[in-house]
Amino acid sequence: MNKMNFRFALALLISIGILLTSCDEDDSLTVEIVNYESTLALLDPLDKGGRWLANGIKETNELSSLEEIQEANITNFLNDLALNIETRCDESVSDAFISDLTVEGYPQEAITIVENAIIRVCSDLNKHEGYWTEEVENPDIPFPITVINDMHIDAATKRVTVYAQMIVNGQILSPPQVEPGECTTLFSGETVCFHPNAVYLNGSGEELTQGGGTGQWWVKHAWTLDGEGHQNWEIEPLEDYGEGMWVDGILLDDGITMKIGDLDNSDTGEYNLRKPLLDTSPVTYTVTRYNANDELQFVSTFGGCATEISAFDNLARGCPQ
Repeated sequence: MNKMNFRFALALLISIGILLTSCDEDDSLTVEIVNYESTLALLDPLDKGGRWLANGIKETNELSSLEEIQEANITNFLNDLALNIETRCDESVSDAFISDLTVEGYPQEAITIVENAIIRVCSDLNKHEGYWTEEVENPDIPFPITVINDMHIDAATKRVTVYAQMIVNGQILSPPQVEPGECTTLFSGETVCFHPNAVYLNGSGEELTQGGGTGQWWVKHAWTLDGEGHQNWEIEPLEDYGEGMWVDGILLDDGITMKIGDLDNSDTGEYNLRKPLLDTSPVTYTVTRYNANDELQFVSTFGGCATEISAFDNLARGCPQ
């Protein structure tokens, strides 16, 4: 080979090497890490499912065990689900992605983030989520009583939280808006005191134990299905609330009805069945009380689901469909 041919061949090899290297670099740059804020900014303000997926992106961003390309793959996948509502709950897509993560040796904590995000978006338990309202007539009060159940669901942990209030003519009847240990007098002349289940909410995403003039007191009832229960006092405002009753919650075999109450009959044996009525339009919500003999005591029907801002986190969400 003469010198000219050799130089040409050498230049060609170098050019091919540069081209291949350039292609490899371009490929690596096509997948960028998505951050929580950029996804959140593109969502409908009422899209609670999208917020759960954005939260999964945030949790992924905070993991220190991931390589950059791994973080990019997961955050792009969750971002695609967040921005495409119609395909979010396609099990074949999510199962295939999670399978690929497992085969490729992604850290288990990262895989769990993806799994939990999908559960939080796609579980039937989300049919309970909503800002539910009910109008109740009381012969002793000239105005109807509005009962609010601001219900939050974490389907991955099966944690259920209900923030409740009773409102009469625009005034909060329960829980009494007083500090712990304090009492007040209702318009009827009745003395009522601080509610044992009350928490102070001001939109910060935290439950406070002291008022600060920026929020309101709400009655909190919370339980983990098939897990931790809580000491429960009814929402009715009283001067002396007594000792209350320990209640637990379970999910019934239909996969949607919750049973909450004294399930081991250690106290009164009373329990509630909580269930969204999916065959109505719009979806309504019922709370049905039974005694220890399974005899019907009363039914509360929450006929309205509102897209109100929650006092807990200052965010609104849509109603079950």
